[in-house]
Amino acid sequence: MRVLFLPLDERFCTKDYFIHLCSSVGIDVIFPEHFGLKKTPADVEYLANWLVQNSLGCDFAVLSLDMLLHGGLVPSRLDYTQEETLIKRLNVLSLVKKQNSNLKIYATKTVTRIPTYNSMEEEPDYWVYFGKALYEYSTSLASGHNIKEHNIPQWIIQDFLWRRRRNLQTTKEAINLVKAGVIDFLSIMLDDNSEGSLVYKEACELEQLVAQLGLNEKVQIRNGADEASLSLISKCLCDHFRLQPRFKVIYRKPEHAYLVPPYHSDELDTSTKSHILGAGGHPVDLESEFDILLYVNNFEPDEPKEAPFQNKSIQNLKRTEHAELIEWIDLAYEQNKIIAIADVRYANGSDNSLVERILEKPINWELTTYYGWNTAGNTLGSTCAHSVLLYLSKKGLLQIDREKLEKYQSILLLEHWGYQANVRKMLYEELRRRNQDINSCLSMIKDEEWAKRFVEKNLEVYMDRINQSLKKNWKYSVFFPWHRPFEIGIVLIDTKQVVG
Repeated sequence: MRVLFLPLDERFCTKDYFIHLCSSVGIDVIFPEHFGLKKTPADVEYLANWLVQNSLGCDFAVLSLDMLLHGGLVPSRLDYTQEETLIKRLNVLSLVKKQNSNLKIYATKTVTRIPTYNSMEEEPDYWVYFGKALYEYSTSLASGHNIKEHNIPQWIIQDFLWRRRRNLQTTKEAINLVKAGVIDFLSIMLDDNSEGSLVYKEACELEQLVAQLGLNEKVQIRNGADEASLSLISKCLCDHFRLQPRFKVIYRKPEHAYLVPPYHSDELDTSTKSHILGAGGHPVDLESEFDILLYVNNFEPDEPKEAPFQNKSIQNLKRTEHAELIEWIDLAYEQNKIIAIADVRYANGSDNSLVERILEKPINWELTTYYGWNTAGNTLGSTCAHSVLLYLSKKGLLQIDREKLEKYQSILLLEHWGYQANVRKMLYEELRRRNQDINSCLSMIKDEEWAKRFVEKNLEVYMDRINQSLKKNWKYSVFFPWHRPFEIGIVLIDTKQVVG
């Protein structure tokens, strides 16, 4: 089975997660050699030619239209490419489909985000001065009353609105390609969305178009972005094998499943169900038979929003807090079911107490997966997708490589738990002491070798704990895809010396 892959961008989480997961279940991934670097776009002509040259030998294509049209996620927010040019670039998909009519194209497209803060880090330069004001302007525009321009220069408002119209129109053109049978399935992702936002209003307009065209089964609109390719390969395989795995959802705090996670516009329960559907699954009620048990470690109203600010005191890591999860794991194993753990208690990293509890127990990673990173949508989407691939493997439709699977899960644990929830904050603090800019691309380039050593040293305790639990002896190194501290990449090497 061979998949043609265009990632959202060149980051480890958007490119390498996909490659690792597919490799661990025997899927051959073909992807371009050259990408861009954050604000610097990939060569879109090269990408189009690459698609045409490589499509014949592939069964499926999982493609980011942001990469195909703009050269990456961040360039899609920045460039001045005209709408007509972007629509012409979409035509390569028709050419590829004509060349290989058996190729199933599963594509993703983002609705451009509207950050709530002043920063030009991933937005047009004027966002550093008017970002917050533009967000407030956009929410008043979405509500349709009391529109306030907050002294924003007219040329900036015009540029902002032009970009949004362009994104909306190119997304509609992608929907038309679904209607024409060129794209077999399209995920439209709401990037860093929030309640009452203009992004949400645009999504409603797109939903109306999808309904009018009768495409509700072939186009899905939901929160998220970075995990979209994982969801697409899962959905693609479910469609290919004509299966729809049944998901039973268990919340740690079911009474709070209605809360809206950070960076989202929907209630958690609504988002959970949308990600199950996006991965090719089907949610069932608690009394029904199930194939996959999805345990959602959700949050309470008075808890910190971000993982680095959770209480790390050992005295506060109550051993009884996650006892119910251990019971669910035992039940899943007894019934030979898949258990998927989506850790959305905090944004941007793991719940320390949860991971500690998991690592205390012998885990069969052919039946289990864990994610706890970035946003709730990122975590839910990737958890659901991973669990579906485990389910298909259990049914004999895919072939698990246990070593690669455990290696990938170890990378996830080390990044989501070790780095995102804990070590990243330490690196931020140390960089501030050195008067470093902690957000900008290339901001660490002068001290990057020092930063690598700092992170690798402070991750040791987490790697040791993971090795002990999985009975491995992984050695690791890290790198920074955008040469700043927010994102990290991890390389694991097994010395083949089994621990314990």
